[in-house]
Amino acid sequence: MSRFYCPTISDGVLSREESHHVCKVLRLGVGDECEVFDGFGTVARVRLTQVNKHATRFVTISVNRQPAPDYRLILGQCLPKNKSWDFILQKATELGLHEIYPIAGEHSVTRADGAQPGKWRLTLIEACKQCGQNRAPLLHSVTDLRGFLDRVNVSGFKGLRLIASLQSDARLLSAVLAVAADREVLFLVGPEGDFGAEETRLAISAGFQPVTLGDLVLRVETATLFLTSVLTNHLRR
Repeated sequence: MSRFYCPTISDGVLSREESHHVCKVLRLGVGDECEVFDGFGTVARVRLTQVNKHATRFVTISVNRQPAPDYRLILGQCLPKNKSWDFILQKATELGLHEIYPIAGEHSVTRADGAQPGKWRLTLIEACKQCGQNRAPLLHSVTDLRGFLDRVNVSGFKGLRLIASLQSDARLLSAVLAVAADREVLFLVGPEGDFGAEETRLAISAGFQPVTLGDLVLRVETATLFLTSVLTNHLRR
């Protein structure tokens, strides 16, 4: 069944962008049924009552409100190359990540002034539509590492803090998780070239534990995908 994004389902109308997809791409018509979701866990089965490329209207047949999970997984990601970043946003959404902090780090290719929050948000929504995910990750605004650490402290986060590290004294991820009982995990992944020495020092002083993902040096998107998968599986137990 076709899926569309509608942040206010009760209004019964799709945006111009979604309406264009309805009538020009999928060529649906009045009476056809589809799903709409709001990105916050609510999904509805609806019937189209008016179809045009400017505003498609619908009536709701049934509504399902999915409860929020009993865990929280948050990513602090130093901005990599644009193609890698789009991939990370897509896969993080598919795997059920809850929040994403884009960080303009010392070695980041993309800087804060190159941020495209509207485009990034659209990437998250498109991933939700494709995979059946009804909760889109909360995407924070870009900041540097100091700003990120300040935001985390203000938020009152009390869970497990991890940073992917190439340091020789970094612990195995499996060893850290074996004794962790936290239901909230915040993990940091650096850009191409890893975090700078001062950035690593700041993160560790803020309570982030350096963890190694193995003997090989992984690409940024591989490291993020690996961590998201392993941590999600750990938290769902």
